Amino acid sequence: MPYVRLLLPLLLVPLVGRAQVKVSPLARTAVPATLRHAGKVVQALRYTDRTGTYTVLTTETGPVPAANPDDGQQADLYAYQYQVPTNGAPTLSWQVHDFVPDCPLDLEARFLPGSLTVTDLDQNGTAEVWVVYRTTCRGDVSPSTQKIIMREGAKKYAVRGNSRIQVGAKQYDGGDYKLDAAFQAAPPAFRQQAVKLWQRYMGEKLE
Repeated sequence: MPYVRLLLPLLLVPLVGRAQVKVSPLARTAVPATLRHAGKVVQALRYTDRTGTYTVLTTETGPVPAANPDDGQQADLYAYQYQVPTNGAPTLSWQVHDFVPDCPLDLEARFLPGSLTVTDLDQNGTAEVWVVYRTTCRGDVSPSTQKIIMREGAKKYAVRGNSRIQVGAKQYDGGDYKLDAAFQAAPPAFRQQAVKLWQRYMGEKLE
């Protein structure tokens, strides 16, 4: 039956797309010294897609003295992607950098635990890399700035908003977010994942 032979390749296309992206965790202590970065490694992953093999890592400096000590402290966070060839030196594909400058109050700039993830939601063989983080300088009970950044190759997508905190028995503040223009024009699976991640990570408990 010829039609059976024609259907089989079509049925296998989505499966091939999924199989093209392979992801594995990388211990922080196993990150090669050749992958230059600022701050301490928080999380690292290694993946292979149709474009090559990559290592992605998130790092934080933690609070450090500001350039002007009278201004308090500052904190930076970074995400890096390095392409790792079979032979030769790794090359930086992209970098994300955010920071809180000159903070005399409670300071935070950190990635949320386990939020560095790799997907291929549109099944095109090119991985999407996701990170979620918060930045804040506050002296009261108020939400932090929260962001989701996603990279698919050279394309950057962002969700920006605030964490959600409990301010009373049944009262909450924050939790709002906005998808940027890139997400608005992206495949529906990207927007669905962005909203799913926001809902997962938006809750913040203040100590």
